[in-house]
Amino acid sequence: MRRIWGISAIVAIVILFGIGAIWSRQPVMQHAVSKSSRWWAGGGWRVNAIVDRAHPLTLRYDVWTTDSASLTSARLLNHTRGVTLRNYWAAHIGSQDGRPSYGAYHFVFDVMPTHSLYNQPLNLYLSTNLWQKVLPYGSLTCRVISHAATWLDVDAYAGGASGPIILSSQWLTMTLTNHSPDPVSILGLEQAGDDWIGDIHYSLKALSSPRPDDTRVLKAPVVVQPGQAITLLYKLSMRPESIQRGLVFQPALRLEKGKVTALEVLPPVTLSLDFTPGSGRVPAGTERFVTVS
Repeated sequence: MRRIWGISAIVAIVILFGIGAIWSRQPVMQHAVSKSSRWWAGGGWRVNAIVDRAHPLTLRYDVWTTDSASLTSARLLNHTRGVTLRNYWAAHIGSQDGRPSYGAYHFVFDVMPTHSLYNQPLNLYLSTNLWQKVLPYGSLTCRVISHAATWLDVDAYAGGASGPIILSSQWLTMTLTNHSPDPVSILGLEQAGDDWIGDIHYSLKALSSPRPDDTRVLKAPVVVQPGQAITLLYKLSMRPESIQRGLVFQPALRLEKGKVTALEVLPPVTLSLDFTPGSGRVPAGTERFVTVS
């Protein structure tokens, strides 16, 4: 069944979050780094995801620098089976609007664990020609399932707001379409971790900008007839540390078709904080980790 993921394969409510890397206490070669040398780590999150064995979850980590140091190696230190560093690449961002130019390194991880995990730390080791450091990506909580259902298509998935994460709750909406020849019943939403899913509403028609007042409270089962599109709206309340660290949230729908009950994994939602070097005040959760005075 064809699945439409919206604008991109991973739905990002806000882009690139600073995970709050700590100040480095490691010695740095004084003569090799200028007084303006700075590095920032970002893009790491607390992950709460239900993962289908056949489809890995993709995570990203970003490191920015105004220094001339070059990355020589990178690897994950954790021996977590099924979590791999797929690749990384460098990019140079030129000066814009009076802001200085800077470099960026982008790291992409594939998460396909062999078993369920709870608060498993992920640590990334980086080495340059000037220093070495371990960066705390975050923690991974996942529930691994096999043979996930593909009975409903997610035609749209949106919510949240741009800018700093200042609220612990976000409204998320999706449009679900039943392209199968049989009715499909929605029984509820499930997650791997301990965030809170509440105020689940729905409408028996597709809404472009749904609000709770325009919808009904979900009382299972809600039947989606063949060819029908409905709108699902729910509130995600995050644990307090996610306001500073960010969250990758990938829940699943509990569905029923005939006498068969199964989980259908939804696209991941990324709640994060935007930051680029030279943009002014460094937001909470993003700090430089190498500096020489």
